[in-house]
Amino acid sequence: SKAEASLGSRGGMELKFWLLDPSYTVVGGVPEVRLWGVAEDGRRVLVKDRGFRPYFYVLPRSGADLEQLKSQVLALSSPDSPILSVEPVQRKYLGKPVTALKVTCQQPPSVPTYREKAKRLSQVEDVLEADIRYYIRYMIDNQVEPCSWHVVEVEEVERPKGLRVDAVYQALSPPRPLPPAPPPSLKVLAFDIECYSESGTPKPHKDPVIIISVVATGGVRRQFLASDLEDREVLEGFASFVREYDPDVVVGYNSNFYDWPYLTARAKKLGVKLDVSREGTEPQPSVYGHYSIVGRAS
Repeated sequence: SKAEASLGSRGGMELKFWLLDPSYTVVGGVPEVRLWGVAEDGRRVLVKDRGFRPYFYVLPRSGADLEQLKSQVLALSSPDSPILSVEPVQRKYLGKPVTALKVTCQQPPSVPTYREKAKRLSQVEDVLEADIRYYIRYMIDNQVEPCSWHVVEVEEVERPKGLRVDAVYQALSPPRPLPPAPPPSLKVLAFDIECYSESGTPKPHKDPVIIISVVATGGVRRQFLASDLEDREVLEGFASFVREYDPDVVVGYNSNFYDWPYLTARAKKLGVKLDVSREGTEPQPSVYGHYSIVGRAS
């Protein structure tokens, strides 16, 4: 028995955890929300929920034949990533009640395709909420919030190789938010880089990272220094240290717009895998420029 778990109603157990980072992937054709967090007993955990499907809304034109439009939307479905259902729902649009069609899909990547196809139907006024990211939609619908405590009914499953957590759980139902409470003890890592250029602003395709400095929880201080302007070992040493120290939170000054873009571009140039996440991946930028490190808050 685990310190944070109790028996649930369906034979599972209840896990209390503090959410660090949400993400998602597609496994075997099924979307999987991944909630990376810290359990009540301090273990780093991953909760996987495979029961949620992406959806968007089709707003019919005034006087549209809803049954006919429903059939037209369903006819857009492709066998490799089908539309699962099209159902009329009551919603408010610009403060006024409307009847919309809720279009539920099998996989998140298919939503933009179906959005564009639905837009072209003659009885469609607009397509709404198709630009909300899949895991954000999940969080909104289930009142899941980062940096807060939740309880979820789960069963423990085998931990896949390469995931840097203490345990992996399958959610049997969506998490439930808990009242605000202090966070668990977190490991925080702060870093900064300096680059060298003989003239002008450094460019990652030609100019090395000569130093990466790190300060972390517990009084940890490390520096990774280039030798004769050769920086491959600087990047490899930094990535290795992040994996070994395993921080929950990674911070820096202007790191989204300088440090991470420079490091990822430089690593690509040198053929170095900048693996600093909890699932074996490199930092990835969002459409708004934020660099995500899966499994860690950044």
